[in-house]
Amino acid sequence: MPNKVSLIMSAPIGTLLLSAHSNRLAGLVIFIDGVDGRLPASVQPIQAVAHDSPVLQQAVEQLGEYFAGRRREFRLPLDLAGLPPFTRTILEVLRTVPFGATLTYGDLAAKAGMPRAARAVGGAMAANPLPIVIPCHRVVAAGHPGGYSGGGGLRTKEWLLAFERDRCPGN
Repeated sequence: MPNKVSLIMSAPIGTLLLSAHSNRLAGLVIFIDGVDGRLPASVQPIQAVAHDSPVLQQAVEQLGEYFAGRRREFRLPLDLAGLPPFTRTILEVLRTVPFGATLTYGDLAAKAGMPRAARAVGGAMAANPLPIVIPCHRVVAAGHPGGYSGGGGLRTKEWLLAFERDRCPGN
């Protein structure tokens, strides 16, 4: 298997470009039709066959289950090696936030043991290379949704939050 592979998949929210490095999921880019436009012609998958990459095959299966409402957490090997230690720490803690739940930037900073780092948490969210899989959409500002650097911006964040809320018992 090549060291770097990628593929494009369709999802209810738009087109997803998944990439892997050394059999670890390294990137997920969301392209929202009508917002970001279609996937740019300049972005071509290095390899478009998921079965040639076990991690991409797993990612496609797990994302499909997520969008079908059957998966609440992702269990994939991730490549976060290129990120600064603070960002990696925040993203690892973020992975523990349950499906359908939200917390504030300050809550996440406190949960990571850095209660004064709420503003820096926002930077870590913006650097998240794996939106949805590492659920940065679940982090909100106090009193409002906050921003979202994934494809489609705030509209995408609101869609993901509503999608999860609608699938949580008691809602």
